Amino acid sequence: MSNMKGTGLSGFIGSHLAYKLDIVPIPHKEIDSIELKPYNMFFFMSSYGNLASQKNEDMIFKANIEDLLTIMRKSKGISAKSFVFISSSSVLLPTQTTYSRCKKIAEKILLDSDLPALIIRPFTVCGLGDSSEHLIPTLLEVALSGTTIDFVSNATHDYIDVDDLTDGIIALSEGGARGIFELGTGHLTSNKEVLELVEKVTGKKVNVNIVDSLRPYDTKDWVSTDFKAREYGWMP
Repeated sequence: MSNMKGTGLSGFIGSHLAYKLDIVPIPHKEIDSIELKPYNMFFFMSSYGNLASQKNEDMIFKANIEDLLTIMRKSKGISAKSFVFISSSSVLLPTQTTYSRCKKIAEKILLDSDLPALIIRPFTVCGLGDSSEHLIPTLLEVALSGTTIDFVSNATHDYIDVDDLTDGIIALSEGGARGIFELGTGHLTSNKEVLELVEKVTGKKVNVNIVDSLRPYDTKDWVSTDFKAREYGWMP
């Protein structure tokens, strides 16, 4: 039996991590009722609220705070090497959302606990299995379908491939890292650059209607500036 357990392993990041590690999954619906057995590592990958369609505030609170508190209570008395919590780089933005505030609260709760907390702040994760709501899959769909979307050209992101991200999570957890770590490249890519790349790859024109803003928290400098994760042998 694996000595690693986790939640949210059917999600985008979680499924890629579970492909690399033998983690016993705890389904979302069993978090409240399960009797948690001793573990060496726990990966709290559960999340809700990071997509535009995920607007239910009760579910945002439950997935990001209440479920975490439940797992923490059930972990009392368990001596573990690492308790990994997937937070969000959106906690760094000047304009906060309910989702980012919940992630920030969860970080504080974990840092004040006795658990061996490893908090990961991923930047803009992309790769196989990415949500169709995110920019790259959306632009690919628009290019192939010939439809038109509203588009902000000058917003920027620090893109990190999900395979690199999960390698970073593994390196930090196995290395016994504690505290908060940003996982990004430190390189800014604008939406305009992404659009041009999609057009080059597909050979098709992407029809866009240029607008000033789509989301109140978009910024021109959403980029990782903390590279201490690289001290554990990881590079994006």
